[in-house]
Amino acid sequence: MKVLLLPPLLALLTGCASYVASQIAEPQRHPAIINAPADFYSAMQLQQHYDCQSPCIHYVSGAPWPQSAQSTELQDSVFGGRTEITASDFQVQGTVVLLHGYGDNWSWMTPWSFYFQSRGFHTLMPDLPGQAGTTVADFSFGARDVNYLEPWFNQLPTTRPLIVLGHSMGAISATYLAKAIAADALVLLAPSSPLAQAAPSAAKAFDPFLSLLVPDASINAGTQQALKQLRIKDVDTDLRVMLNGWDKPTLVVSAQQDEVISQSWAAQLHSLQMQQYQQQGNHTAVLKPHQQEQQLMDRWLKTVLQLLGSTPAVQ
Repeated sequence: MKVLLLPPLLALLTGCASYVASQIAEPQRHPAIINAPADFYSAMQLQQHYDCQSPCIHYVSGAPWPQSAQSTELQDSVFGGRTEITASDFQVQGTVVLLHGYGDNWSWMTPWSFYFQSRGFHTLMPDLPGQAGTTVADFSFGARDVNYLEPWFNQLPTTRPLIVLGHSMGAISATYLAKAIAADALVLLAPSSPLAQAAPSAAKAFDPFLSLLVPDASINAGTQQALKQLRIKDVDTDLRVMLNGWDKPTLVVSAQQDEVISQSWAAQLHSLQMQQYQQQGNHTAVLKPHQQEQQLMDRWLKTVLQLLGSTPAVQ
């Protein structure tokens, strides 16, 4: 009887693994156009950029806000509710590249873009390869994004200091990009663990009912299939390896109730000038900076500027 049951069981497990692999390797594309008021882009000093030949990186840029716009409360068109931007006692000139996570689009980075715009930065929010409005189809869980983001970035007018920020899977893209373009600093929000480690917990977090039906063995097997489909190795998604030798200022903001990334993961990341902070909330809560997080970033920015020998303009 056991021998008779083995073939259909193996077929079932193989089918589950193939399904898991497709879910990982083929993220659902969300539209790049968000449901927002007609004056959203102009009011927030944002600009859509579709003016490139296909295949291309779609992105939205943000201009520095006038000083009168500081300490303001905004209707949040992405996360709902309101986002309060607190006033600061300084202004900075520079550029921040903000990279979204798996299955998202540029708009998930807008709360942090608003913060940096209020501090005087220009911001750049691209849709990553294989996602949203970017027509580059080469999805690689962040491992090859730099092949497209570096030439995209290099043809844009930018100012220093240059900061790269990434959330979740976008932290992998951000680290590769920061090293390639010699960024001055790096910010990792709820950074992803390696793909093989992140996939089981992500499955339980994003689809808890289905994960009960799919055995862990199939999730693990599907993850290995996905790595082959994506033509990457698990080590290519390991921030511990990427950060080896990185000596620029780095801020890691993890989530106290992160349902996707292991609680112990952030502590395993090391760089010579790394600071770590834990924010209350879940995996996506770190995308919405509250007053405490904005004050944290203000202090960190001042430290970065001192290290660079630059003095922020005091209000």
